[in-house]
Amino acid sequence: TNQSSYKYPNSNIAFFGENIFYINNSFSVTPGFRYEFIKTASNGYYKKINLDGAGNVIQDQILLENQQSKRSFFLFGIGMNYKINENLELYLNTSQNYRSVTFADISIFNPSYSINPEIKDENGTTSDIGFRGTFGDYLSLDFSLFNLLYNDRIGFTQKAYKDGSVKSERGNVGDAEILGFESIVEFNLDKLIFERNKKLEISFFFNLSSINSEYVNSETPGVMGKKVEFIPSQNYKLGGRIGYKNLFLSLHLTKLGDQFTDASNATLRNLSGVIGKIPGYQVIDLVLNYKIGKFKIETGINNLGNEIYFTRRATGYPGPGIIPSPPRNYYLTLQYRL
Repeated sequence: TNQSSYKYPNSNIAFFGENIFYINNSFSVTPGFRYEFIKTASNGYYKKINLDGAGNVIQDQILLENQQSKRSFFLFGIGMNYKINENLELYLNTSQNYRSVTFADISIFNPSYSINPEIKDENGTTSDIGFRGTFGDYLSLDFSLFNLLYNDRIGFTQKAYKDGSVKSERGNVGDAEILGFESIVEFNLDKLIFERNKKLEISFFFNLSSINSEYVNSETPGVMGKKVEFIPSQNYKLGGRIGYKNLFLSLHLTKLGDQFTDASNATLRNLSGVIGKIPGYQVIDLVLNYKIGKFKIETGINNLGNEIYFTRRATGYPGPGIIPSPPRNYYLTLQYRL
C-alpha cells in the first residue's frame, strides 16, 4: 500500500517591463521591474507507523494535509552601461532576487531528516560590475566582480530532538553573502598568426571563478562565519581546439574546489548520507570529430584521467547518499544532417 499520496497544484502569474535610456552615445541606463503572483498548495496524506521492540505495529495512522500559500511582490533592478570605444565597455547591474519554497524543499524522502514547519521564501539582491570587449577577431574577454545577498537562505542544519536523536533539518539557515570574481577569455590564435589561412583553426579559452561565501547572520548556533553550501571556492575551466579543414580536436579541463553540503560545514558524513563534504575534483575530456558532406563522425573520451569523484548528495531517489560520477568512458557517434 502507498505510504503517502500528494497533489501539488500551483499557479504563477508574472509580468515585467524595462526600458533603455540613452543618456548620450556612450552611456545608457536600463531600469526594470517584475511582478510575481505565486500560489502553491499541498493536498494529500501520509501514514505514520510505529513499531514496538518486537517489530509489531502499535500505531498505523493516516494523517491528512491541506496547505496553501499565496504571495505577490515586485522586484526592481537597474543596469548601466558605458562604452569606452567600439570594442570595450563597462557595465554595472543590481537587482532584487527571490526564491520561493519549492515542493522539493518541503517533501520528505528520507526519514533521517526533517522539515522546519516555519520554512519560508528567500530574498536578497544580486549585483555585478565589470568590463568586456573584443580585440579584432582574435581575442574576446569579460571580467566581473559579483555580490549576492540571500536573506533566510534555505539549507540543512543539525537539530537535536527530545528523544535524543539528531536529524538534519531543512529550513531557513540564515543570511548569506557571496562575493566573487569571474573571468572569461577566448583567444583565436589562428586569426592572429594565420589570418589568411581559412583551413586552420587554433583557439584557447579559460573561465576562472574565485568565490568567497559566508553566513553573516543566523540564529542557529555554529553557523555564522561558515561557508555556504554547494559553492566551491574555485571553479576553473580551461580548454583548446585545433582543427584543419574538416578535422577538429578539443581538450577540456574542469577543476572544482571542495564544497560543503550543510551550514555547519561538516566534513564527515552522517547516517543519512546527505551531510558531508564533497571533495574537490578535476575532469579532462577529449573530443575528436570529422565532417564530410552531410555526415559528422565524433568520438571522445570523458574523464580521461579516470578521476573518482561525486558532485552531489541526493536526499531522495536514487539516494539518499552520494551519487558517484562515471569513470573513464568512450563514445562514438554518427550524425547525418538533412
